[in-house]
Amino acid sequence: MFHRQMVFFVACALPLLFAQQLAPNMARELDFWLVWLIAMTLIGLPILFVEFALSARSATPPWQGMQKLTREADASVVWRIFAGLSVVLSVMIAANITARVAQGVQAHFPQFDQSINVPSFGLSVGLMVIVLILSLLKSRLLPMALALILIGSLISLFDGGLASGVSIPVMTELSLGEWGRAVLFALLSVGVGTGLYWFGSSGTAPELVQSKKSLTGMILPIWLTQLIFGSLALLAASAMVTPLSFAVSGVGMIFLAAFLLFYAGGQLMSRFGMVMGGVILLVLGVAFGLLPSSVLIVALSVLGLASVLVLAVFAGFVMKISHLRKTLNFGSEARYNLWRVLVRIVVPLAIVAALIGLVMEWLA
Repeated sequence: MFHRQMVFFVACALPLLFAQQLAPNMARELDFWLVWLIAMTLIGLPILFVEFALSARSATPPWQGMQKLTREADASVVWRIFAGLSVVLSVMIAANITARVAQGVQAHFPQFDQSINVPSFGLSVGLMVIVLILSLLKSRLLPMALALILIGSLISLFDGGLASGVSIPVMTELSLGEWGRAVLFALLSVGVGTGLYWFGSSGTAPELVQSKKSLTGMILPIWLTQLIFGSLALLAASAMVTPLSFAVSGVGMIFLAAFLLFYAGGQLMSRFGMVMGGVILLVLGVAFGLLPSSVLIVALSVLGLASVLVLAVFAGFVMKISHLRKTLNFGSEARYNLWRVLVRIVVPLAIVAALIGLVMEWLA
């Protein structure tokens, strides 16, 4: 299991990965910035508390953790679907990466693409095989992945000069679809609902609970990191992508995909054994690698929101109140009650509204 700093790498890298797909050219819209901040505060932060609380309570990674927590709460095994969703989402994100890199190679290096003469889906599957091999390095490539993605984003932000799409934000008309994209950017782009923070904190969060310390001091720095790198990602998503920026960030994205498959593979192997878990990971990776990124981002949006909804309902209505109160160890009862209201009412309603807005936007 990797150390506490790895959750910061996840918080930094994922916004830079998703911004161009979820919020392209949105840096100029002040209303989107405001809606995103609201979504990060009212939805992202409470759910981040949920993941860390469940991690601290179970003291195990998500797959084993959900088994333990459902037994404690005497709840139906149906709630263990979160573990499956976390694995599927991670493999889908990795496949989305390989698909985007394959498309980028065709767009930015047409001569190389013509020389290899491989269709986009074939190149994506080939990259997925490479990613599967690199996943054997576990989390070792994650710091390098963040560094390369960050450098590539900065190159795209500054190398375009006046050709960049970044401009002074202005107020535009707000829509339900924009709310949906803001919620997605506040959740999916920072990895909330994938179990990655739960996985990364399963060794540290229980220690804080045992020492009777609040989880707030551990969670707020991660959330602030998400805000900072989310802001940078919004700016970079509105900038011009150059061949150099793509080449640098593309390698970092491949390394990040390897880490995601390491996480997913570890979950599968803990449940089905090394051989069967490895086979399932290979099948999922190749199957998702055949899909275009446009299909994958829609699937990721729906499943990502569903995963967060499962977490909110499970923590808000299924878990025992005394267990969560003791685990979170807020400084006052008012803070705990505020968090509980957000998780029980605000988060589910906001997610349903976001899904409706996204569907309306897709159908339009």
